[in-house]
Amino acid sequence: MGDALRALVDAVGVEVRSGTAIHADDDQWTLALEPAGTHSWVATRYRPVWVRRGDTDELVAAGGAALIERHTTMTVGTARQQHGPPKTVPSSTFPYEALSAYTGIVVGSATFGPLAAEVLALPPVATTLPAGHPSPDVVLALQHLGELDSGRWHGVQQDALAQLVVTTVLHDNAPPLLQDNSLARVLDRVFDTEHRYTTAELLEGVRMSERTLERRCAEATGCTPAQLGRWFRSLEVRTALARGDRPAEVATRFGFATTSSMWRALRRVRAPEIGRGRRD
Repeated sequence: MGDALRALVDAVGVEVRSGTAIHADDDQWTLALEPAGTHSWVATRYRPVWVRRGDTDELVAAGGAALIERHTTMTVGTARQQHGPPKTVPSSTFPYEALSAYTGIVVGSATFGPLAAEVLALPPVATTLPAGHPSPDVVLALQHLGELDSGRWHGVQQDALAQLVVTTVLHDNAPPLLQDNSLARVLDRVFDTEHRYTTAELLEGVRMSERTLERRCAEATGCTPAQLGRWFRSLEVRTALARGDRPAEVATRFGFATTSSMWRALRRVRAPEIGRGRRD
């Protein structure tokens, strides 16, 4: 299902910002996360941490990561109870940072496009899975971070490691419409950006009839494969409109003869039934 998930994430759009490594000399602390994007992310290498969003809190295992939907109250800390912010002992000795403890905890932000809730259906707090276990990709990312100039992040490495952490969480919290493994190969093809498959091509190498495909697809997504294809192809168009681009320019950019024909096509779009319960 990797191709389908990648296609959906690309269609939604996400910009991941590099993280800040937390240093602390005290053992108990709570750090307020700044709402710089649509989400904040947290990754921890050595110890479990608590992340909080409003009244919701989750324990993130050592070697794990979390993606937290923007909220007025977002924190990460060493305990479920609230403490003061992390502190380091002042010193005039060079190098200054060598005297403060690198916690192995990194925080950053991610900004998803306007259709993220419809497409990805992430919970308010998404963590790497299975809960309570380290994620190999997160461990490797944080290990590499620790090897970069005493924990400092630089350029391309910074962007790549931050992106790896966020995409790992997305992989472990794939949209519900991708969770029927019997449809994996079909949906990889439905969400192919370079080729439109016929029904016969969708079924190539898949052990099911056209009727069974229609039934399983409807059970998993509420849509037929053709409806899913129309929905997927509408995402870039609707994202541009949601961001305020002029409809006439959007219609031209995506190959519609007129603005009216674009609106008619969009009215035919049926979104899959993938919403999860959400908490504010």
